[in-house]
Amino acid sequence: MSRAVVDESKVFRLRQLPNWACTRATAADVIRRALDLPADHVTVCSVAKTSDIWEAPPTRVATLQLRSLPSLVRESREAKEWSFPIPAKSTHASSETSSDEDAVLILDSHFEGMTVLNDVDPATHYAEYVFAPCRCVARLLSVAASCSCIAISGLASHPFGSWQPRGPDKSFMWVRDVLPKSLPGVRAIIYGYDSGLVGSKSFQTVSDIAQTLIFQLKSGGWNLPSSHTSASKPIIFLAHSLGGLVLKHAVVHMADRESSVSNILQNLHGAIMFGVPSLGMEQSHLMAMVEGQPNEALVYDLSREGGTNYLRHLNTRFEGLSYVRSARILWAYETEESPTVVASTSLQSFLLLLLSGRLLTSIVASRGRQLGSVRPFCNTCQQRFGNFSVL
Repeated sequence: MSRAVVDESKVFRLRQLPNWACTRATAADVIRRALDLPADHVTVCSVAKTSDIWEAPPTRVATLQLRSLPSLVRESREAKEWSFPIPAKSTHASSETSSDEDAVLILDSHFEGMTVLNDVDPATHYAEYVFAPCRCVARLLSVAASCSCIAISGLASHPFGSWQPRGPDKSFMWVRDVLPKSLPGVRAIIYGYDSGLVGSKSFQTVSDIAQTLIFQLKSGGWNLPSSHTSASKPIIFLAHSLGGLVLKHAVVHMADRESSVSNILQNLHGAIMFGVPSLGMEQSHLMAMVEGQPNEALVYDLSREGGTNYLRHLNTRFEGLSYVRSARILWAYETEESPTVVASTSLQSFLLLLLSGRLLTSIVASRGRQLGSVRPFCNTCQQRFGNFSVL
């Protein structure tokens, strides 16, 4: 099979690994044989059980980097997802494992849905964590050490890449490589959804994305009492920008549903909201980028002035929930100018430009003074990651 040299900074996710591929070495062996790659062309950075407690048999998910690609991937990169037959078991496989003959490995670069980044010992598993890149997280976990935590990335972001520092070296990822060592017993998870702007084919609304998040939480068993399953660890969400609006809509929806859904709120102990435009944003430059695209309605709903008043209605409903008054919610905002995304047309194509703007600093602290403690984005986060280039 022919191969092409690729950008080694690109990170992929591989799903449906057999449960017996429980180490990075074993997972790398399975992947290199499935993709027909040399052993030194596959670097597995993490491997963990998926969050789906109903999956039978259970499988694992890995994050990895490749030095070369097989022709199947090279010839259809726009697909962002590819399937490969699982190779015959190696000597690492457990003798009690059933046949994997009909199973396939799914390689992707979109990272949508839940991606578990590490396994933990059930005896010490006291929290779920989904990433926010600063000391604000430590503040909340320090007062809720027995709680779980899950975070969501923002508009025009990548579910995995958003949590990496800028630059060509993508071998480091804060949540995956630091968090498990800093907080033993915490399972790190990232949650992804399609938040692209230019060229997007998605017609999902905030409500649609929130519904998918709820489904993922139910699949992970977070709607079950803690005594029923070890998966029902308390959650602390960390939500950035549009991710915060998705979380707010999900909370409003869960509060008004049957126990199989509303029980999730019993496990949701709090959240850190950073850069969340609760009352909307100035988005004329974004509308120019998505004009005529299926996601135009989503961006229109984010308008601060005019629009559909969707965010104002959502905020009113969210503030009126008794759950919000009992949960610990911290609101973080930037104190310095941050790059923002605008579009430029050249040869009728959209190009993303990063221009210094005041967009985030002018909108994100609007509700924190009423709902909870307002915290500025800490300087450590700014120094480590730089200003975020997505909303």
